[in-house]
Amino acid sequence: MAEFAALYYPFSRCMNAASLKQLLLVFDQISFVDPVDDDQWRTKLFKDLETHDKQFSQYQDIHPALPELLDHGCVRRIDPAKFSHKNRMLAVESALSDLRDSRWLNLASNPRKYRMPSIDINGCCSWQIFRPKLPQRFLDVLATDPAFRSHLLEEGDDWSSWSLSYAAGSAIGIGLHLEIAEELGIAPVTDSELHHKLLLLKIGRSLESTDQTMPIPDDAIRHLMVNIASTMLAEVLPEDRLREITFEEIILFRHNTNVLRKQFISDIEARLGQLRTIPTPQEWIVAGRQVLSSLQTELRNYQAEFTSHRDKIWPRMASTLNSVFVSGSLGAVAMSYIGGPGKALLGSIGGASIAVLQTSLDWRAESRKLLNSSAPSISYLSRVANNVK
Repeated sequence: MAEFAALYYPFSRCMNAASLKQLLLVFDQISFVDPVDDDQWRTKLFKDLETHDKQFSQYQDIHPALPELLDHGCVRRIDPAKFSHKNRMLAVESALSDLRDSRWLNLASNPRKYRMPSIDINGCCSWQIFRPKLPQRFLDVLATDPAFRSHLLEEGDDWSSWSLSYAAGSAIGIGLHLEIAEELGIAPVTDSELHHKLLLLKIGRSLESTDQTMPIPDDAIRHLMVNIASTMLAEVLPEDRLREITFEEIILFRHNTNVLRKQFISDIEARLGQLRTIPTPQEWIVAGRQVLSSLQTELRNYQAEFTSHRDKIWPRMASTLNSVFVSGSLGAVAMSYIGGPGKALLGSIGGASIAVLQTSLDWRAESRKLLNSSAPSISYLSRVANNVK
């Protein structure tokens, strides 16, 4: 496993080339949970979807770079079948709780507001998903429970995709990826503003039902550093330039700044060590702002070094620095505090689903394991706009 690894959610692949480039500048490796192991076939699937929504065409910019990205270990595909031994009850019950939450459901049912691609089926925005990413219990509930039946738009089989409502696809997509991220011990990342907000709504239910006096996990500090690094690198390589840069150049920049990036994380992490003793997320946010305000000189020195490497690879870029690059960044990071992916799942499950879980697994043992989890406690949202081509 790469040192700073992340799991992309809620889709099987990232479609926005600029977003993927930004993620690759921050994380050593991005993992995709995808049952399709043939990249040519995956590209054809996206090509077929273009007839329904032209935004799916964005993936054509990523496909040519995949062999090199895979060879360098920048990205990897995770076969969901490797997790088939798990019944995914947490993911399923959390997803069903999402669909019972009217606020969550209303937000998830309007992907076009966030310029998210989808296929219209009988006037409903749909979500196409292959069987390996659909837990059996989730399918059973959608097929038999009148309260959820409208979310199953078209049945598929082992070879063709199933069509769910966009809300149902989002619910199980987020839940499944959070559960796998918890199991792998890596951070969840997305470039979808909609699904970042849906995760925060899920966390909102979690915060209402869990004890908020627990210490902040150690890994939260590490992933806060990754988010600060992403903010700084966004200044060094802004969005409009990312669209011009090739993936080959991104790989070269990663290689040339590998030691510097790791030193940056290590040095600033040491300065933030005091945050490990802050008892609640709210106090942690305040303390974090105070610490960051004292780090402006160190952060700008690192930014200057990254800019120097940038100008060696891309001399056509102007060497201009923003005077204050961390303004607002901590607020975005702090809003993404999730106490670990498993904890977000655990806390988001409503009463009806809790009753199901209590009869299907050792609830106390499972709860204790997740509450004590050391999995990354920060989710990450790529700030690159998902523009239509």
